[in-house]
Amino acid sequence: MTSLFDPPTTVKKILIVEDNSLFRRIIEASLTKAGYDCVGCESATEALSMLLVETPDLILSDYDMPEMNGFDFRQAVLRNPNISDIPFVFLTSFTDNSLVMEGLGMYALDFINKETPIPVIISKLSNIIKSIQNEHVRSIRELKIAAEALNVKSIPIRSPEISGYQIYFWHKGYRGYPGGDFIDFVQVDDRFCFTFLGDIMGKKWKAWFFTFGFLSYIRAAIRFCVLDNDFGLNTIVQKVNKLIYLDEGLQNILSSLSLLLLDSHTGEVHYTGAGDLPLISYQSKTKTTSTLISSGLLLGLLEDGFYDKQIIKMEKGDQLAIFTDGMIDIPSNGSKKSDYPFFVTKISPYMGMEHSFESIKSDVLESINDSNQMDDASIIFIEKK
Repeated sequence: MTSLFDPPTTVKKILIVEDNSLFRRIIEASLTKAGYDCVGCESATEALSMLLVETPDLILSDYDMPEMNGFDFRQAVLRNPNISDIPFVFLTSFTDNSLVMEGLGMYALDFINKETPIPVIISKLSNIIKSIQNEHVRSIRELKIAAEALNVKSIPIRSPEISGYQIYFWHKGYRGYPGGDFIDFVQVDDRFCFTFLGDIMGKKWKAWFFTFGFLSYIRAAIRFCVLDNDFGLNTIVQKVNKLIYLDEGLQNILSSLSLLLLDSHTGEVHYTGAGDLPLISYQSKTKTTSTLISSGLLLGLLEDGFYDKQIIKMEKGDQLAIFTDGMIDIPSNGSKKSDYPFFVTKISPYMGMEHSFESIKSDVLESINDSNQMDDASIIFIEKK
């Protein structure tokens, strides 16, 4: 038989916003004993700063606080699309019916009286978190069923086989949700294979929904250009960008894109980017790592994106890595930090090794989890055999 203080199946993080330090320590200690990971803030202002780098599973907030009260804090959370979906509960001594109704009208899940016995408070919070977890599982399952029924995928099942190259990819959705990253391969014939990686601006389902529109335009543009014997990546991306810019259904929806064309006959890799992160390139002959930067703008930003084209001559043992910003967005000293050089430094020692990608995956990628991931994370790794 379980008790109220048995820990949840997986450790959940609760943000406690309470200016009364004694009560905050009591509730933190009780929740920690119950198996939760707690983060305490003494003011709403401090909590908003913390939410830039931490994504708790639930926010527990007092109402009566100096500077910014609980309702103003709740409104600030709702105005930020990056944190507005975090479940929110008020825990306060103010239990006037009109106040309770106002708080619940802000989509708070509950309004708990501080006089409630601690075991009951924990039981209430446990039930809320369990209900949210069950709803999350059901939603993900329903989305997968719908996507499978429509035969739509934003991440492929396997890498293509192309002579002279080995292609790997890895993807982890933000907190397990489908998101805005997309990966695909279009194999034209035994010689040519298009490889691309994109990132719709936004998180979770809202971004995921638009991946299919972008994927359709990119695939179609590639196919039409190939039929015209036009393999110019800058031309393809320009057409994709114009289609997206003129599509009323995709207005104000922006995306990055890294588009590569692998040529098995020449060993060349053609590359065009749109608002993407610089590629990491390893040259086996010199045993050096460098970066390749594109000048193209995000897809959908302007009708003319001014896309360039670069050609990379790959020799045996050379490697390329392209990735989305979920790899470089990390929590750091109380704020969100995008640290491209840090990620390059993390994976550079593995470049040129035997089984490079397997080592990167086990030593770097698999350390990405709910506690440090701040966006969808995706990478494509290409090695010349």
